[in-house]
Amino acid sequence: MKRKVYVGMDVHKETIQIAYLTSNSKEILKEQQIKHNEVQIKKFIKKLKTEWNEIHCCYEAGVTGYPLYRYLKSLGVNC
Repeated sequence: MKRKVYVGMDVHKETIQIAYLTSNSKEILKEQQIKHNEVQIKKFIKKLKTEWNEIHCCYEAGVTGYPLYRYLKSLGVNC
């Protein structure tokens, strides 16, 4: 069975505020903040991939979102 996780990202110039949950949960599993750089994003996604088969990310589209979208797609993440 595929395990899916849904990740919401509030993207800022220096940081990304993250919250995630599963399709069968009614509460946020975890909230955290990471630095807005490729090293921290990759580390976060790598950790998620150890627990979840399918990752879906969403964020507010804007100036800071387009590079993030391209990077997440390169890591195999659905956006």
